[in-house]
Amino acid sequence: MTLDAINQQRQGLDLETAIDGGDSELKTSRQADVINRSTRSGIQNEGNSVKRGLVRFVSLLWDSFGKDAQTQKYLHKIDLFILIYVMLSYLIKSLDNTNINNAYVSGMQEDLALYGNELNLFATFFNMGYLSGSIPFQYIVSHFRPSIIVPSCELVWSGLVMLVASVKSAKSVYVLRYFIGLVEAAAFPVFMQVLGSWYTPEELGKRVAIFDMCANIAAMFSGYLQAGLYTSFNGRGGLAGWRWLFIMDGVISFPIALLGFYCLPDFPTNTRARWLTKEEKEFSIRRFAAVGKKGPRKLTLRRLGQYVLSWRPYGCLCFVCTASGGDAPSASFNLWLKSLDMSIQKVNIIPTAANACAIGSAFVFGSLSDRTRTRWPWIIFGEFIRISGNVILAVWNVNYSSKFYAYLAPSLATFYWTLWLSWSQEAFQDDAEFRGLVMAGANTIGPALGAFVPLLLFPTEQAPHYHYGFYAAIAFNTATIGSVLLFHFLSKREAKKRGRVYNEFGLTVDPSYEAELLRESGIGTDGYHSREEPVIEEVSLNQKNAVTLSEKEVN
Repeated sequence: MTLDAINQQRQGLDLETAIDGGDSELKTSRQADVINRSTRSGIQNEGNSVKRGLVRFVSLLWDSFGKDAQTQKYLHKIDLFILIYVMLSYLIKSLDNTNINNAYVSGMQEDLALYGNELNLFATFFNMGYLSGSIPFQYIVSHFRPSIIVPSCELVWSGLVMLVASVKSAKSVYVLRYFIGLVEAAAFPVFMQVLGSWYTPEELGKRVAIFDMCANIAAMFSGYLQAGLYTSFNGRGGLAGWRWLFIMDGVISFPIALLGFYCLPDFPTNTRARWLTKEEKEFSIRRFAAVGKKGPRKLTLRRLGQYVLSWRPYGCLCFVCTASGGDAPSASFNLWLKSLDMSIQKVNIIPTAANACAIGSAFVFGSLSDRTRTRWPWIIFGEFIRISGNVILAVWNVNYSSKFYAYLAPSLATFYWTLWLSWSQEAFQDDAEFRGLVMAGANTIGPALGAFVPLLLFPTEQAPHYHYGFYAAIAFNTATIGSVLLFHFLSKREAKKRGRVYNEFGLTVDPSYEAELLRESGIGTDGYHSREEPVIEEVSLNQKNAVTLSEKEVN
């Protein structure tokens, strides 16, 4: 085809980029179109208004239903294998953390003679283990495949959790909780890194919300599970009901760990997942490049030094420091209910209302942030909800309904954390390892604060009315709002200073990066190209840059 013919076809398609100097802008716009075209066509091609309205309604709940057939099939597949697996894995780990609180109020305290600050120390030793493993595991997964490291750690984790059922003293629990936290440190940062690599900004918020809400789903399930085990298994086999809770954790987690060896796909640029076709692997890389994300590289001391000298980690992790002290321990709700002389069953079941609120609010605000393509205003709104609850608890002498809302407020505002997780993945989309280190840092600083803040501000012996803990929480909430505004300001200033060009998602894009990724992945720009997606390549023609259009675009 001649150059004139190519130009005529470009004009017919409203591609207004000039041949000289305009090819990069054209390529950037088409990279974004890999994502946006599928959204438009999935709705516009419906045959009638009723069906079109139904598709739009369903797509509000789950975005993949509003996309074209190829993208819809692709998203459903990665939802099935990636999202479902990380949800199950995180669910069972959160279940164990919640079970400690439920076990404590369901007979563990009396059986092990725990009448001091042991409940907080259980969390402290777990956080110490998490602190020990977060950064080292991030280094390990940059040199070895996450699809091997994470499931292997999960197998070890399962055995350690089951051993909790055999403890005879608090000291044994301390040791086990430390090692449980150590091997669990491999999971969460890698899961966030993987989710941030396979989903685009308009898809990530609600999925991260659902993933992170597994902690609340686990808390709901734990309450009903403990109530059922206490009723049906208490005394069976010579074991108390709370001991059966940890046995069930281990039994459930073993098959989930084995599933991880197959489901976890690593990253789009180095995946060996058998459930992805060659065409889908290429499509993954094109989506990956379209939003400006960079592939994984080995983590070195030099790169670590560059991170330390950058303002970005400090600006982002400042949020973690302030947000971690903004709520009372989750067990305080249970302890307040227990102080009202409620039955063990009610003490375990009533707090599940808070978890239901957290799940609903996280999905709603995660979806809103996806549609508005902004995170930080919603995070600030969540902080005001947290402040309202802490103010009521600081006053304390209020009616039952007000106090019940105050204990629900942290759960209603839980979406602030899930939105920050998405925001951090997008803020550092140009460095895969840095995204993982931010998550590792968050899961290091957060547990570190959690190791001593509850001991100082929320001692168990003062429960449920803490003398000064709620006042301190209000101060932390206010500081969190300031940290969000600070990071937003600094990131905008950096973009302006460097003269960066952003796509419509607010992310920087390198127009030549897609071809580079395809070559590194062994696919190559001369290999297979999806018939559903236009393919645009730079070629040399008469010493000038031109654009080659796909057959579909030409026709």
